[in-house]
Amino acid sequence: MKSGLRNRFFLSLGTTAYILCIIAINFFNSMSKSGRVIAIGSFQLPAASILGILITFQTIIAVLLILVNYRQGIIIVISLLAFSFVSALIPIIRYSNLSSLPGITNVILNATLAVILYYFYRRTSENSFTDYLTGLGNRRSYVRHIHVQLSQSKPFYVTCIEIQDFKHINNTFGIQEGDSIIRQISARMKKLLTPDDTLFIITGATFAVISRNIASSQEAQEKFEQIIKPMSLHLSAKNYDTQDENSMCTVSLSAGMVYIDSPKTIKKTATAIFKDAETAMLVTQKNDNRKVCIYDSTMEDAEEKLKEAEFLIRESLEKDLFYLVYQPQYTAEGKKLRGFETLIRCRKTDGTIVSPAFFIPAAEKTNLITKIDAYVLRRAMCEFKPLLNAMKKPCILSVNVSAKTIAGRKFAGRIRELLEETGFPPESLEIEITEYSFADSMETTIGNILVLRDLGVQIALDDFGTGYTSIAQLMKLPVNLLKIDKSLIDDIETKQTMRDMVDSVIYMGHLMNCEVISEGVETENQLTLLRQHKCDFIQGFIWGKPQEFSDAKQICLAQ
Repeated sequence: MKSGLRNRFFLSLGTTAYILCIIAINFFNSMSKSGRVIAIGSFQLPAASILGILITFQTIIAVLLILVNYRQGIIIVISLLAFSFVSALIPIIRYSNLSSLPGITNVILNATLAVILYYFYRRTSENSFTDYLTGLGNRRSYVRHIHVQLSQSKPFYVTCIEIQDFKHINNTFGIQEGDSIIRQISARMKKLLTPDDTLFIITGATFAVISRNIASSQEAQEKFEQIIKPMSLHLSAKNYDTQDENSMCTVSLSAGMVYIDSPKTIKKTATAIFKDAETAMLVTQKNDNRKVCIYDSTMEDAEEKLKEAEFLIRESLEKDLFYLVYQPQYTAEGKKLRGFETLIRCRKTDGTIVSPAFFIPAAEKTNLITKIDAYVLRRAMCEFKPLLNAMKKPCILSVNVSAKTIAGRKFAGRIRELLEETGFPPESLEIEITEYSFADSMETTIGNILVLRDLGVQIALDDFGTGYTSIAQLMKLPVNLLKIDKSLIDDIETKQTMRDMVDSVIYMGHLMNCEVISEGVETENQLTLLRQHKCDFIQGFIWGKPQEFSDAKQICLAQ
């Protein structure tokens, strides 16, 4: 607002100076024709010299007017030059007097200069509001359009759309291919959007859309669900001999929307509005069942908690606030110790214990989960190695590893190095993964598992029965142990269908030449039923809660 007032002031000042300059030029032009000389003290200054100074000054003012505001400045300059041109042309037409010809030449030169400057600054301005890669409006253009929308009385939507895992796409296919994918996505979205939508690119992987004339939030959601459907995009032909499946890249998008109901009364800035849409988009990414979310104020609390959790993780890794607890696993028959599942906990500097349910979801949304996995693996192996040496019977140490970690190309190599470094026996280490580990990078994940199996490390499939892996895929997975999720165990006492399902899962596990363990077992009835269904191992509060290392040590030595 202050900038606009300043521009208007300088435009008014420049216009006044330009008009005065025209008047002075006409005055001294008539004086120069009569050869008049102006005396300044002992100096004599010909009127023609003053006229030349004024003409130069007039040109400078014209340039400054366009620099202040090229859109309004060009109108003012051309209008005043047109007046000067007519004034200089009248004597030539009426009296056939060419004495005003220099003035006409000056007007033409000034007009040419003004037009050149105008087109130069218009081109520069357009470039500053345009993304060079896609030709879409950039962040500055988005802000300008939002200001226009807020000045009007009509409601509108702002949508944030992001290319998921774009960093991975760049790392896998290269930056040039990433640029090509951005161009293809922007072109497709432009085709799907209507004239009531304006598309912008905020960063390389994030787009914004301002939408008008949408009747309801349901209509808005349905519209953008169609737009953000996964896209199969071609990679550039120069890197591939044929356009086969290897030259395609499937790209997923996520979107969040914010509805602006009363534009004139809202006090949020363009940046704050986009941040709300971005917050809704992050909620979408965390919820597999929702494709597009519309912002509401409760989401801000969730976003703040996410940031708090990320800060806690970084602080805990830096200050060693994490610690491990171990939950025992026993044979269903005879209650003989099989081993322990390693679980992470956090103790703040004030002594407060933080549940992993608070920080693990935040870690899984970032690369922090890989750091947590590395911490747990190293610490668990270092803690348990002396205990294994003192034990008379074999014992399994089971460690959970995230899908991101197991899909890392160097993961198996890091485990090998860690085994060598700590001297931990491979046959006592069990890596626990979930079915979701095979959703992406299945080939790399299975490759890592095969290397670990060759080293003697055991593999457990956690949360079995809750994922989406097909039976055909499950039969091919190189795992040693299946873990039945607690959600399946909770109702086996009261629901026959759940008992049948658990029985089927155990049967399938044995069919795959795997042993089966049920977690979350809490009652004697559950235990009896699992024994009847030939479950191999039991884990749960009925026989042991997660233990501090000192307590787990006593359990081991008592065997």
